[in-house]
Amino acid sequence: MQETITKTKRIYCAKETKLFRQGQTSQKIYFIHTGYVLIRKVDFHGNPGVVDLYGPGSWFGPGFGGQSQDTEAVAKIGCELEVALLENIDTLMRSLSQTPKDLIEHLANRESLLQQRLFQHITAPLPVRLASLLSQLFHFRGQPCAHGHELDVKLSQSELAAMAGGSRQTVSQLLSRWKEDGVIDYTRQHICLLNKIALEALSQR
Repeated sequence: MQETITKTKRIYCAKETKLFRQGQTSQKIYFIHTGYVLIRKVDFHGNPGVVDLYGPGSWFGPGFGGQSQDTEAVAKIGCELEVALLENIDTLMRSLSQTPKDLIEHLANRESLLQQRLFQHITAPLPVRLASLLSQLFHFRGQPCAHGHELDVKLSQSELAAMAGGSRQTVSQLLSRWKEDGVIDYTRQHICLLNKIALEALSQR
């Protein structure tokens, strides 16, 4: 059955919104204008783990994966997206002043980042993985900080721990230590960047 979208549709998420479920068949594609979308994958026990965090300028959706999606996407509060069917991608790209080259570069960069994270999951200890992940998030997903710092990302400590492959308690301890050292700051739903050079140094240890 054809999905009821006329060319493109703009969506504002006033609350946390599940955009699609793992295994769902669809031709929808999405583009993020503002805010964040969590990409999660449900394991064999039915527990969702965080795979990635997409920010402004990100393309994603079942339509890019042969219509069948092996992850689920949850838009955070305040996220604003454009949604279209894959057949209308040319119309959507023109409205966004995007070119096929822009899209290819975006998807290639995301694949490269995922490959780096996979390699670090295999080879690096948790503190290095966490610092590297935060450096990537601030660089590629960071937004002007609402708390007066340089940048922040809208991510809870539990979500960050899931992405880094560590326990919530251990990640919390590392973040507390780095906060005391003036590297980062955090609130309940945001991680804030204070010292980019110090964070990058932690990712190289």
